[in-house]
Amino acid sequence: MNAIAIDLDGTALTHGGVFSSHLNDVLNTLSDRGFKIIIATGRSMKSLSTKIPDTLKVDGYVAASGVRVQTPDEVLESHVFDEETANFILELAREHKMYYEINTVTDGPYTFESDREYIMEDLLSPPGENAYGYELIGIERTLKSKEQWVDYVDMSQTIKFYFFSMNGEKIANFYNVLDENNDAKYALYQTAPHNSETMVSGVDKGTGLETLLGHLGISFEELHVFGDSMNDTPMFLRAGKKTAMKNATDELKEIADDVTQFSCDDDGLAKYLEDHYLN
Repeated sequence: MNAIAIDLDGTALTHGGVFSSHLNDVLNTLSDRGFKIIIATGRSMKSLSTKIPDTLKVDGYVAASGVRVQTPDEVLESHVFDEETANFILELAREHKMYYEINTVTDGPYTFESDREYIMEDLLSPPGENAYGYELIGIERTLKSKEQWVDYVDMSQTIKFYFFSMNGEKIANFYNVLDENNDAKYALYQTAPHNSETMVSGVDKGTGLETLLGHLGISFEELHVFGDSMNDTPMFLRAGKKTAMKNATDELKEIADDVTQFSCDDDGLAKYLEDHYLN
């Protein structure tokens, strides 16, 4: 293996959204030994930049599940929703009174001020027992933010919608609504029980890695990928080696070559990399 691609939430990050200093040190040691280090996440570039250490040595990013592909110095690929589809998704969220975040090519998250009243009813209710810490931290940020609540978004620049509800049944029902109305308009993912996401159709972590690996001169056979949820499936199906986290979905574990001994909350990724590549 010459390259390592890691998911963030539930893989490199704990369920509280923490990237350990131990993992940072392990990855940097691997980088010093010649491995290419790649971040492959559902998060946008702006969002992921707030979660990884400034000292982490990264050779490339596949952000928003393949919507944005870049090295630290160059954007290799960037996709957006067509405006009609973006507005369609927004209206579905409004119809079902669902909390949403709009991410654009350059910024976000954004939520329209005109929807604040119904959204607050959800966000100020008690969280379901399966809501993850990083999700609740994000909601706390939303409640305090002055920048997120806006009167205008250029919907032609939309790259991602993120949906969340304190009520697990509500978000599950909305996921079904999105699925039923999809007709290949968008890629649909659920990465935790209380959220779902829509991305640009036709791209995913697999297509994004294809672009990035081609730029880096590396084949999929030389790539070891790590993940925990359904948006990792496309890269698992193509990589030379694939490892699911202990906390991963059963569906992802079924197509993985192996599973980490420890979960993301117990520094499972760092411990696996140490055991298999540094010891």
